[in-house]
Amino acid sequence: MKKVLLIAIIALSVSLIATSVAYDPQGLMFLNRSGASINVNVSLNKGTGSTYYGGESLGLSFSVDRSAYVAVLDIDQSGQVQVLFPNVYDQDNYVQGGRTYTLPTDKATTKYNLQVESNRGRETIVVVASTSPLNFLGNVFSLFDRYPFPYLGQNVNNLSIAIDPVFNTSWGIGYTYFYNSYVPFTVRTTISADRKDANVYVDGIFMGKSPVTTTLEAGMHSVYIYTDRNLVYGPATINVQPGSSNFQFSLLPNYIYGYLEVTSIPDGQVYVDGQYAGDTPYRDFEKVGSHTVTVSKWGYHDSKQNVYINRDMTTSVDFRLTEKTEQEKKTDNIILFSIIGVLIAGIVIAIVLSAAD
Repeated sequence: MKKVLLIAIIALSVSLIATSVAYDPQGLMFLNRSGASINVNVSLNKGTGSTYYGGESLGLSFSVDRSAYVAVLDIDQSGQVQVLFPNVYDQDNYVQGGRTYTLPTDKATTKYNLQVESNRGRETIVVVASTSPLNFLGNVFSLFDRYPFPYLGQNVNNLSIAIDPVFNTSWGIGYTYFYNSYVPFTVRTTISADRKDANVYVDGIFMGKSPVTTTLEAGMHSVYIYTDRNLVYGPATINVQPGSSNFQFSLLPNYIYGYLEVTSIPDGQVYVDGQYAGDTPYRDFEKVGSHTVTVSKWGYHDSKQNVYINRDMTTSVDFRLTEKTEQEKKTDNIILFSIIGVLIAGIVIAIVLSAAD
């Protein structure tokens, strides 16, 4: 079997308790872009966060839930980005949805082995998928006659700019990482935010919804937290030290804002410009400008007001909901039960058809 070295890496001097992420991990922040429509899974044969030593084979697998063009990128300790797939032996990077591919794929013209060179540091694997060809690969294909696994011209700190056109199509991103030639000194770390729906990224990698408890290598790490309502913290640096590390962050809007305060009798659900925001009594950030505020409660008529939010000021609105008549409530119940019936019927039909197949 032909063996191909996975990476040619600049050797770095790293202490036992220093983070091995030598590049600026904020360059990976493109991973938080909303709107992904392709689910991408990527895995290593030893698992995420495992240690590989020089000479070991890196078993790498990925899958997408719909057919797409795929690129597998490796970001080494110096921030250089190498294309692992497609490569000179595996040039067809259009893959089928619902299948798991392991490098080399079954379409490879020559079987190859991703073999780790002994260069101390952490490496990140990024898998990018798009329904359109991946133009950011640029002249990678033309380099195959000289470099079986070419490097991109961009390093990690401007990789997001290179990949940006992908976000105009149906796309998805998956990622994992491993430690090269050492076992890191890790610390149990909890990262919390004052918003329960906050997405937590550490060193550009999505860790889950706040609060997140994980193990991080001792040293400096980049943290970025955001919600779908554009409340953010960071990117900023945290210093993880031995012992239990707990970090609590308050999120602020990434737009010019004031405050919206809503009360109602009885209490109800608050919608701002048609999007659910919370329940009354309600007070939160809101973007400066005009908005439509609606309060809704089952058994009551919706109530709506137009408001204008001024910068750094609080706009207060109060609602008095009118209870529906018994006939209106009966009509609502009939509509609700009809919708539930249609949904149940659809589920039953789907189960029957699936069983028939």
